[in-house]
Amino acid sequence: MRPVTLIRAIYRDLRGERTTPRSDEEHLSAAIDWLYQSQDVSDCAGSAAYYSLLTGWSGPYPETSGYIVPTLYDYAAYADSREARERAKKMGLWLLDVQLDTGAFPGGVNPDPNADPSVFNTGQILLGLVRAYDETGDERYISAAVEAANWLVAVQHEDGYWDQYDYRDEIHTYCSRVAWALLEVEQQIGGASFHRAAINHLDWVLSNQTNEYWFNNAAFSPGETPFLHTIAYTVRGILECGILLDNDTYINAAKRTADQLFNLQKESGVLAGAYDKSWIPADFNCLTGNAQTALIWLRLADRYEDTPYTIAADREIEFLKTHHILANPGPLYGGLTGSVPVWDRYLRLRVPNWAVKFFIDALLYRSDS
Repeated sequence: MRPVTLIRAIYRDLRGERTTPRSDEEHLSAAIDWLYQSQDVSDCAGSAAYYSLLTGWSGPYPETSGYIVPTLYDYAAYADSREARERAKKMGLWLLDVQLDTGAFPGGVNPDPNADPSVFNTGQILLGLVRAYDETGDERYISAAVEAANWLVAVQHEDGYWDQYDYRDEIHTYCSRVAWALLEVEQQIGGASFHRAAINHLDWVLSNQTNEYWFNNAAFSPGETPFLHTIAYTVRGILECGILLDNDTYINAAKRTADQLFNLQKESGVLAGAYDKSWIPADFNCLTGNAQTALIWLRLADRYEDTPYTIAADREIEFLKTHHILANPGPLYGGLTGSVPVWDRYLRLRVPNWAVKFFIDALLYRSDS
């Protein structure tokens, strides 16, 4: 079936075919079923990183499984779903099994005890461990979280960034999400070292914000144009830290970039998949980033009771619905491709689990607003 699936996906984008948007509930149901499928196809309780139109399902991915745990718990609360809660529990226990002796978590898929540790992945898994502890009270989660947080503090550069053990051993402002995770651990158990490490990193991140409110080092490597995905990672991390700390400096920094994206959306109708330092857009869409930015605007709408943010978020969500695959039951059904068109440069010819995760998050957040 894989060649047929590939041809259908390419043909769909070549013809500009779109899904007719349905109710949020119908889209949520299909997306959560796809996420369940990504867990079922693995030989453990982790979620497969993606479905490739060329090679099929990948192995389980600790990083994104980490932040899928909160999504499953959120859906469990929304739908009163025992299945979602049980799946979240199993995923959390699997994460405990793959933690390295150092306290870190491995990079890549199909983790093993000899895998290299990853700063960013460890931070994203921390978010899942803290939520699992909140939901279950199981001390194993918070113990694992403290070990992971201690490792993150130990390998941080004195200037606040991480230049070891992160992707390509390079510096990234999107590690603001790691600072967010450290603050979540601090909220649970205290820890001055976690607080200092988060603040040091956030201050470094803000030093990378330009006068145009773009971020240097927001791409996977210096000199690359960042995807909307990593720009939104950066902004969301700063925003959540600012909210946790009740710190207007961080909240306003995130808001300035979110407002720049808001203005760009007003001009183009929907956000592009990447932006250079002059905010010149790429000519494709990165669906993960569209969902993430919708979430940022919804968070700001709540804080400022600002209807325009809600309208902007709604526009991105409705756009995502038109690309949510709701035809031809199979491994694509309920998924979102990395790029539109599907052959473009973000997760080319793949359906990543994190695109589906953030789409679910946006739909759930909108339902509560």
